[in-house]
Amino acid sequence: MTSLRYRQPVVLAICALGLASCARSRLVVSEGLVRPSSEASTLTEVPHKRNPGIPPDFIEHSVSRPLRSVIILPRAFRDLFGEKVEAYNPTAEDDVVNSSWFTHRNVRRRLTPAGVARGPGDGTGPDTSGLWTVIGAKVQGVTPGFRIRDAAGVEYLIKFDPAGHAELMTAAESISQRLFHAAGYNTAATHVTVFDPAKVRAAESLMFEDERGRDVPMTDADLQELLRSLPQRQDGRMRAVASRILAGVDIGPFEYEGRRSDDPADTIPHQHRRELRGLYVMAAWLNHIDTKQHNSLDLVVDEDGRRFVKHYLIDFGSTLWSSSIHPSGPSDGVEYQLDLGNIAARLITAGAYTASWERYDYEPQSGSLGFYSPDLFDPGSWRNNYPNSAFKHLTTRDGYWGAKLVASFDEEQIRAAVATGQFSNPETAEVLAQAILARRDLTVRYWYLRVTPLEDLAITSTSERPALVFRDMAVAEGIVAAAGRRYEVRFEFPEAGLRMREVLEPRLSPDGHGEVALPIPTDARGNRLGPEFWESLHRQPLEKRLAKLELTAIPGPGQPSPRSVRVYLLPDPDRGYRVVGRAY
Repeated sequence: MTSLRYRQPVVLAICALGLASCARSRLVVSEGLVRPSSEASTLTEVPHKRNPGIPPDFIEHSVSRPLRSVIILPRAFRDLFGEKVEAYNPTAEDDVVNSSWFTHRNVRRRLTPAGVARGPGDGTGPDTSGLWTVIGAKVQGVTPGFRIRDAAGVEYLIKFDPAGHAELMTAAESISQRLFHAAGYNTAATHVTVFDPAKVRAAESLMFEDERGRDVPMTDADLQELLRSLPQRQDGRMRAVASRILAGVDIGPFEYEGRRSDDPADTIPHQHRRELRGLYVMAAWLNHIDTKQHNSLDLVVDEDGRRFVKHYLIDFGSTLWSSSIHPSGPSDGVEYQLDLGNIAARLITAGAYTASWERYDYEPQSGSLGFYSPDLFDPGSWRNNYPNSAFKHLTTRDGYWGAKLVASFDEEQIRAAVATGQFSNPETAEVLAQAILARRDLTVRYWYLRVTPLEDLAITSTSERPALVFRDMAVAEGIVAAAGRRYEVRFEFPEAGLRMREVLEPRLSPDGHGEVALPIPTDARGNRLGPEFWESLHRQPLEKRLAKLELTAIPGPGQPSPRSVRVYLLPDPDRGYRVVGRAY
């Protein structure tokens, strides 16, 4: 590995060669480049707590920014015709490293169905064997919520289903939290719980805000009256979703744009983090329409011998077919709550323009059923409640990364997550599981057809000629057939005078495994180059030693033209080449 002082020249040299454009992409090669990480730093001061208002945030993202992008002509032209900047933090494998934002789980090491259902923590919810003490209460709004301390002394945030929609929000929260956690995001342990309201007591110091905005004490009688106003089961018990209070110092939500100036580890603008851009694909799959900054949380934690800021996703009540306070409808996930583009289209056409959801024949359901379906679902144009800065910067490479998270879940894992929703009607659980599976398949197909999705890249030299072995994930997922799958192959190794461009149809196994033979450096007589060549090559700068292999899947009828996968190779006298980087 080269020293830090060579970092900038190496990057500039690679960019100059055209291996990656510094203005659009930041390629990391696994050899010859040291990237210092501030993730290992320890906080000396606790950052200030952010407390952004919800109405100002909505107006900024739904009105101010969309209008500025239209009124300011240079920005409007850039948005229409400019090429998006690639994420700043991909690795040499076009992935991300484990960090305070994201930890690889199911993609890297498949969880058991029980592991998915367990989620973070020990897999158990509040202890209902003894008394609960309410230490915090929110009584204003559509549904109340409590902060309780259970019989074991563990604290939870308790929320309830909206009136008339039993099992709606509580099931959505439990199911989605597990899938987001299994994918790699930081979440709180969340459980559907059933408790006896007679075992709930108010803490002596419990206060609540009354209708006049005054803080007044809450007595046990007040608490019981409030509980009686909420839905109860026939046996007198109550159903709720309990989220375990996370350990750490609460410093408010994170933004999806910019950085925290008082966190030394926060060095990458959030809109250029692949974990947050790729979150779009997970959110679209599970219809997480409420992905605003207020449903995130930054905590100062003490882990692994250091103090740092850890970033969480919280509140999954507006996912699947739940909009938290009522069932979702066909417009959820299709357009923003205040969609200026669609509003303008309706005005210009005097109402002749109609969105897809307006033409969809839908009969609202009762109880825990809302609209969550593969119908109307377009994985590339899905919309949350209002614009998200990281989602706006999503590129095809980011989308493919997110699609691999979705693809990592099999049917058994998804059904295990759905089971944690504890639906009283098995048919409800089955309908939801089928919808999640159908949207999973649509998501994977959409993004896998937009790249050349080759994984498990390695060099084999078992024959006289080295070859790149790979697994075509579009074939592995059954999206395209192995028979007839073709690739345009381009190879460049300027220092050895090697260039190749041809269309190949390699033999692929049913699970997508195949290989492409690579040319080897030879002299004019066709003999392998000797030690002198390799010694002279080793003395060259990294950018002159690299070979580039570009493969592009040839699309079938009706399929989009995919992006190439560029594989960066370091020539090796023993094995021919070594894979040191890739990008889509």
